[in-house]
Amino acid sequence: MEKEDLPLDVMINILKRVPVKSLIRFKCVSKEWLNILERSPFFIKQQLEHSAANNALLLLQRIPPQPRPEHFSTSIIGPHHDLIHESHLSHIVFPNALILASCNGLLCLRHNTALSILNPATRQIRQVPIANLLDFDHVGFGFSPLADDYKIVRISMRLFAPDDQVDLLHDVRVDRVEVYSLGSGSWREIDAAKLQRSCNVSSSMNISSSVAITGTIFWLATMTSSASNAYSEFVVSFDTDRDLFTLLNGPRIPHSPSHSLNSNILAVCNDKLAMFRHNLVFESYSCSFDLWVLEDFHGHDHNNTCDVSGESWVKMYSVGPFSRILFPLSLWGDEIVCRDHTDLRTHETVLALFNPLSKQLKKLSFLDKFFYVPFTYSENLVPVSNPLHR
Repeated sequence: MEKEDLPLDVMINILKRVPVKSLIRFKCVSKEWLNILERSPFFIKQQLEHSAANNALLLLQRIPPQPRPEHFSTSIIGPHHDLIHESHLSHIVFPNALILASCNGLLCLRHNTALSILNPATRQIRQVPIANLLDFDHVGFGFSPLADDYKIVRISMRLFAPDDQVDLLHDVRVDRVEVYSLGSGSWREIDAAKLQRSCNVSSSMNISSSVAITGTIFWLATMTSSASNAYSEFVVSFDTDRDLFTLLNGPRIPHSPSHSLNSNILAVCNDKLAMFRHNLVFESYSCSFDLWVLEDFHGHDHNNTCDVSGESWVKMYSVGPFSRILFPLSLWGDEIVCRDHTDLRTHETVLALFNPLSKQLKKLSFLDKFFYVPFTYSENLVPVSNPLHR
């Protein structure tokens, strides 16, 4: 009896459900399988979409409590809150490299003044050529559906004041913006006029200062009014298809009591921009927070003004107050990834997952005392070591 080959669409439908580790081994099966698994943009896209929709994981970067040389390592948490993989990639990643951002399972890393893009599943890495990356420069990483390309955005900051008169909030301003294309392997400078008056502010509680949804990268920022000398916080968005910036107002939130400390944290909720509003009361050692989601965002340009009004934000839920300090970091499915500050005097923290529906808090107790930074992650075959196959 003659052997019948499976139709290509059936084969792809089967293979996209197979773990990436196995798919890499399957490249040796035949030339046809090698072409599908390594050289077919259609299959790579199908596998990524299936992985993101059905097997979104939580990737944690392990940060030492004290600055010291430490091999780059990550932990991956599965859907049942179990530790399914620990990865030590010291043979390809510099020690003390930090994950700046994650997009579709690719990681943008920074080591001192160097940048790189890493696919942890395939262990491919690309060193990104860059010069004079400063500590207060801001980096974002996202995907352009129109160009089918991954982009790094570098917002270079500069001091616009004499050294003896520097006020960081007043005098650090955007100097220039450059965009790196993974497809072309090159940088180009773009128009940054809309950002000239803004000062980006990254969160000290979460190393990643940007978030990305399909086609857009977001940062929190502040702007100083020259008339009133007052600060206002807003959101900077970057359209990865058009290489254009938009300034967005945040949700209209009533002022909290003067004895509380408020902060905003950007997140992603069902591929929409979200924002946590965190309210901390030191006197009672308690906190609460709300989750707001930006609906119907189109990123229109309106003469350098903030382009989305507060009514475009919808409050999804409020949680707390808690008789402890919980700091929201990101969303993973229906759960909030939090940092539980067990002792403010020793700065000891534990990573935890909070379910806003069941009100259950689950500490990830199998993790050690290191500092962990969370990223949503999907295993994929997207190539990064060479220009993308078209």
